[in-house]
Amino acid sequence: MSTGPAKSGRRRSRRSRRDRQHQASHAAESALADIPQHDLVPGDPATLVSDPAGMQEVLEHVSGHTEVAFDTEFIGEETYYPRLCLIQVGTRDRVFLVDPFEFEDLTPLLSLLASPDRTTLVHAGRQDLQIMTRLLGQPPRCVVDTQILAGMANLPWPCSLTKSVQCAIDAPLPPGMTFTAWDARPLSRRQCRYAADDVRYLPLLHAFLADRVESLGHTARAAASFACFEEAAWHVNDLESQARKIAGSRRFRPVERRILASLVTLRDAVARDTDRPPRGVLPDNVLLGVTRGRPESIEALSRVKGIPRPLVARRGEAILDAITAAREATDQPVPAQPREERPADRVAIDGLWHGFCASAISAGISPGLVLSRAELANWYLTGAEDVPGRAPWQREIIRSLLNPLLEEGRTLQVVWREGTLQPPDEE
Repeated sequence: MSTGPAKSGRRRSRRSRRDRQHQASHAAESALADIPQHDLVPGDPATLVSDPAGMQEVLEHVSGHTEVAFDTEFIGEETYYPRLCLIQVGTRDRVFLVDPFEFEDLTPLLSLLASPDRTTLVHAGRQDLQIMTRLLGQPPRCVVDTQILAGMANLPWPCSLTKSVQCAIDAPLPPGMTFTAWDARPLSRRQCRYAADDVRYLPLLHAFLADRVESLGHTARAAASFACFEEAAWHVNDLESQARKIAGSRRFRPVERRILASLVTLRDAVARDTDRPPRGVLPDNVLLGVTRGRPESIEALSRVKGIPRPLVARRGEAILDAITAAREATDQPVPAQPREERPADRVAIDGLWHGFCASAISAGISPGLVLSRAELANWYLTGAEDVPGRAPWQREIIRSLLNPLLEEGRTLQVVWREGTLQPPDEE
């Protein structure tokens, strides 16, 4: 049975939820909490920018600062590329909310934010930076992500903006409004306050975390982690990672892995052509069903549980061609697959994982920032060559913490002090 109507219903449900939150934000008349007084926190309400004169004011203000906070509000579940609905820009002095619907060209503002002449602060900013890169046609320079910084400053990973800020200052951040109708106008005072606070505290948070990172000796590591923001490849959809995530820990034959990768690529192309989210074109569970079933005809494809009938009618032959090509591509290299985990493996992996976590925490680094237990297990069960880790900066950190654990007879020493694990005192 086709899931088209159900998917359409879920999209309508999400839109209804956004509309309800938007209406509720206008109905709530309670006073907003006071903004705390601090030299690095702008205390005035945000300035709404919707005309050329306002934009010129923003450009002149940003041009006079070497550190600028950046965030966006967008709706991502209805289109292939997220729909940009609001741009937040902040300095130590002011906060601006730029309405992108009122400007045909945002390049002057985005170019300033992406310039190497200033540091751009974000928090968990990958999607925001991807929007900037797509609109500019090139990646930004000199970006600092305070969520990554927090992971090297003895905070957990991932640490939300609210919890990170509250480590630095007693700030009454308003309840989350991420899932509201950001494309509706006018925006309420509560929505504007929520959006403004996403950048208002970033200069203070950056200063607080940078001091902690420096005291722990991780400044160079943090700088290395931010270098990925300047790479164009980092800002496009990573289809290989999508395929690995969909596969998860399932045991696939090589041909099935090739088929899955081929279908993920085809789904992305269809989604881009039709301006729909990839999962709206073909849900992950249905993608797995097609991969496992390997249908060889339109009739067989139609019998895959949950596959949308319109997709079969319009793209069925393309799906079959992708399956056939992947089946015949026997010359493609096959990644090493982990062997079946034995009880002794489980004990070894658990020991390494807990030892790694203790070492990382004692060094002030959140373990989850650089490695997961699943990645460690996959590395161990596929031969344990070099070290696990996705990015070079992560592998450098993992190597420094994991290699000592692998030395025979090496003693791991940590102490409990001031509410956390720390290295022992030097004698």
